[in-house]
Order: sequence, then structure tokens, then C-alpha cells
Amino acid sequence: MDQKIQYLNQMIEIIDNKVTIFKKNKSKLPQAAYAAEKQVLTRTIQDTIQLAEEIKPVPFSLINDLKSLIKQL
Repeated sequence: MDQKIQYLNQMIEIIDNKVTIFKKNKSKLPQAAYAAEKQVLTRTIQDTIQLAEEIKPVPFSLINDLKSLIKQL
């Protein structure tokens, strides 16, 4: 279980960094690059949600934050 928590924390850090860069540069990206980057981020966040659901007790607030983040992209 500890490994899953460590992996989850690493994924959150990666997502945070990538989303920050994406939001800062999305107006400058060509449409194809924007769509591709958004899809990669969305899939990564969905995978992280799936991992979070495996942890007990389930971190519902984190899962809700990640779902909200997908909507903000």
C-alpha cells in the first residue's frame, strides 16, 4: 500500500507541473498540439484517479479535485 501512495504522490506532482505548463501555454499551441496534450493529460489524470480508488481509505477529496481538473483543461 505504501508503494501505491508514493506512486500516487509522484503522479500528482507530475500532473501539477504538466497542467501548470499546459494552462500557461495553451493559447500559443497549435490546435493539433493542444488536442494531443489535453488528451495525454486527461488520460494521465484518469489513470491517477483509478490508482487513488485502490487506496484504502479512498481519498475522495483528491479524486474529486482530479475530476474537476479534467473539466478545467
